[in-house]
Amino acid sequence: MTKTRLAIRALRLALSGKNADPIHDYDAASADYDAFFTRVMGVHSESALDQVSIRPGQTVIELACGTGHLTQAMSERMQWRGVIRAVDLSSGMLAIAREKVRPSTELDVSFTEGDMQQFLRAQPDGQADIVVCGWAICYAKPVALLRQIRRVLRPGGEVVIVETRADALASLVTSLQQVFVDDPSLLTGLIRMSLPKNAQVVARWFSRAGLTVTHTGEGSETLPVVTPEAALEWVQRSGAAAGFKDAIDSAREQEVLCRVRDALAEQAASTAGLSLTHTFVVVTGVSPVDGEESS
Repeated sequence: MTKTRLAIRALRLALSGKNADPIHDYDAASADYDAFFTRVMGVHSESALDQVSIRPGQTVIELACGTGHLTQAMSERMQWRGVIRAVDLSSGMLAIAREKVRPSTELDVSFTEGDMQQFLRAQPDGQADIVVCGWAICYAKPVALLRQIRRVLRPGGEVVIVETRADALASLVTSLQQVFVDDPSLLTGLIRMSLPKNAQVVARWFSRAGLTVTHTGEGSETLPVVTPEAALEWVQRSGAAAGFKDAIDSAREQEVLCRVRDALAEQAASTAGLSLTHTFVVVTGVSPVDGEESS
């Protein structure tokens, strides 16, 4: 019966359009993002770039650039020559990115605060050599976003998508769900995300958007946390819990965190330890040249 109450609560929130905004959490996490998320997952982000040909003089669009970790990595691969157009919704993240990567004599780089779908719509057809989207396609309508990406890519241009998999941080997600099952009134907004089950799901998004898939891969990283307290600190300071603050009753935030901590402690006791794993997918593709069909 309690799960039914939660389902009814979620339905009412959906019908009333009460969706959680993740930007507040990303702004709050921006100062610690590199020390937590980038330190652990940054190597996988950079490895994804190995699947495409980033060269000096290219025009690159980066969607959801965050603190500019990949912006900096791409600038180095471009030997600081070319054009980078980056966008992110979080002003806090962008402030750090702008300090990392500054325009220079041969590198034309700009950072825009805004929605990545709207940003793409403002870009000209067929001008980009590379489009990169790290850890953010889940916040968009994936196929619609990829269709815009195909439009802005030149024929033969490449796209890189890195995204969290739906089964990531399973222990934490289970604990949070149990807290809401026990007390549905704690939930005041819905976190809307389209996390893929696996790389094949993303590959199908590519095909529906008319992009030819060139690489699919999956991976995982065990987070450096061994206690419930450390787990909660990591997800809050890494941005992994983006949308959490806006999805709960703000007056009861500490109560929710305490309940999640206790649920994690119970899991750890029953499984002889706590382990959180961040699973992810990497998919790359190419915009077909004239006369070619996507596959």
